[in-house]
Amino acid sequence: MSEIKLRPYQQKFIDDVREQFQLGHKRVCGVAPCGSGKTIMTGWMTRETAQNGKRVLFMVHRKELIDQTSKTFTDLGIEHGIIASGVKSNYDLPVQIASVQTLVKRIKDIPRPDLLICDECHHILADSYMKILNYWKPYLLGVTATPLRLGGITLHDVFDAMVMGPSVGTLIQYGNLTNFKYFAPDSDIDYSKLRSKFGEYVTSDMVKVMDRQPIIGSAIDSYKQHANGKQAIVYCVNVRHSKHTAQLFTQAGIKAAHVDGETSKARRQNIIESFRRGDITVLCNAELFGEGFDVPNCECIILLRPTQSLTLYIQQAMRGMRPDDKEKNQNKVAIIIDHVENIKRFGLPDEDRQWSLDPNKVKNFMESAPVKKCPECDEVLHAAVKVCPDCGHDFEIPDYIEEDGTVQQCEDTRFKDYSTERNDNVVITTPTLLDLINRYMTEAKSKDYKKVWVYYKVVDFAETLEDFKLIARCLEYKEGWAWYRWRDKMQSMKNNIMQHGLPIKSNNLLYL
Repeated sequence: MSEIKLRPYQQKFIDDVREQFQLGHKRVCGVAPCGSGKTIMTGWMTRETAQNGKRVLFMVHRKELIDQTSKTFTDLGIEHGIIASGVKSNYDLPVQIASVQTLVKRIKDIPRPDLLICDECHHILADSYMKILNYWKPYLLGVTATPLRLGGITLHDVFDAMVMGPSVGTLIQYGNLTNFKYFAPDSDIDYSKLRSKFGEYVTSDMVKVMDRQPIIGSAIDSYKQHANGKQAIVYCVNVRHSKHTAQLFTQAGIKAAHVDGETSKARRQNIIESFRRGDITVLCNAELFGEGFDVPNCECIILLRPTQSLTLYIQQAMRGMRPDDKEKNQNKVAIIIDHVENIKRFGLPDEDRQWSLDPNKVKNFMESAPVKKCPECDEVLHAAVKVCPDCGHDFEIPDYIEEDGTVQQCEDTRFKDYSTERNDNVVITTPTLLDLINRYMTEAKSKDYKKVWVYYKVVDFAETLEDFKLIARCLEYKEGWAWYRWRDKMQSMKNNIMQHGLPIKSNNLLYL
């Protein structure tokens, strides 16, 4: 029997799932970030279910996930069979770990499970998954970090209840994930040349845009600047792009290798072990090391594949945030280098998103909290940060605005009052928050910008819930939106204090 102990948030997650089944829901979606221990939690539930005389089938979509799940189940003392191509089956055992591809072919030969657990259940709308669900109609537990399909499609057609696990910030606090620094260097990528199909960029277009020496060379320069010598995984567009990237890293004097799904199992394992040992510094791949791939000594992630998939972004960006198991690197801080502007589409990885099965609320959890980039070092920070923790850059107050021959300047006095002080030909004005909103709304209208642009311009100057309600009214958003944005800002301030020890001045710190 394993000595694995559940953390408090893991026990709560299990209890919440059990409660939903007890309430009569037959299909429950459990949402928990990368690094929360979803396999341990589902393994714990699998063991309890099997001990009660029920059959459990745990299905995954990749061979590597079968191996990792089997190891965890063995550690938990769970005797189990494996249903996969090339593996001898034993259907008599009450617990089975199955490949979806093999399962759908043998489904008529396999005893019906009482509980079906679907790992990475954001894939569950695929035909093979739905064929399995419709054939057995068992109790279903799906687990994922992102309950979302491409194009913002929710999983409401499959699941009738959702359980929320810990936030990324909580996992960082517990030490299950490391702190991180996120850099977004400028690039000359022409996104107008990328077509979209089925909610994602067309691969052939991405290759033409990304597989160029200047782009890859810029990524190498950024690696040397921000993570020189650190173990890095590079996410590329396709095999050709990945091989080219590894070649250029090697030519730059950095030990690099490429692997893909077609690489032989023996060679792939050999390369991965070389990377784990540190013999290879940079590991390039094309969508191979996403879900379920765990290399704790990876300290840097380089994004060279633009995507419209929030799921893919989170799986890749957070892959380096696993704590290092080496004694010499207990204070690991993951480095994320984004050369494809994914940050503009999705925000930072530690954002506390409000997931929902309701398709009408999809915009709420697709919206990202406001961020800004340091002009000196390219680090991306939450909007509330006043001083860059990496290079010490002091973010300036709003720019001078020339109007009718005078110069106006906004002072950072948090807009509690409206006052004007005249000195020669300079008018120093401290406007109200409403003045700023109106000013930027006029500019947005003249430039045909979206309303969210106005929000990003004024959010730094909103402190209280009433400030956010004012923004909501002016932008014609619902009042509930104001509460979520205010809460996001409070959480962002808390996270920055936790991660960087930043003394952020605010009248609202009592809520942290």
